[in-house]
Amino acid sequence: MHEEPKEKYSLVQENSSKVDLPTRNLSSFSVFFDKVHSINGLHLLSAVSQIILGSLVVALSVLDIIQPVWVASIMTVIGSIATITGMYFAYYVFSRSSTFDSLLNRAIKRVINNQN
Repeated sequence: MHEEPKEKYSLVQENSSKVDLPTRNLSSFSVFFDKVHSINGLHLLSAVSQIILGSLVVALSVLDIIQPVWVASIMTVIGSIATITGMYFAYYVFSRSSTFDSLLNRAIKRVINNQN
């Protein structure tokens, strides 16, 4: 087969050491963000805050901190809807962030399918 000639002054030396992710000393926080780097942080923050605030409203209503019963019941319904919507939004954010559907991977799949 045809071999390309090696450049005399390349940027990467042949005997250079390879840096892998497990060899670095990383905290669990940075490992988590390394895995979810493709997720939009604002959307995830919105979903988590919606879940927390909706659950907090339901908890306040159940603990009778909101005094008129009819206001507490309305707040319970609104809090439940907010919690369910936040859970769906979090699911949507995580399901759309798959790394296998990147533009490069789709192009590679298209090329492979067209060759066959």
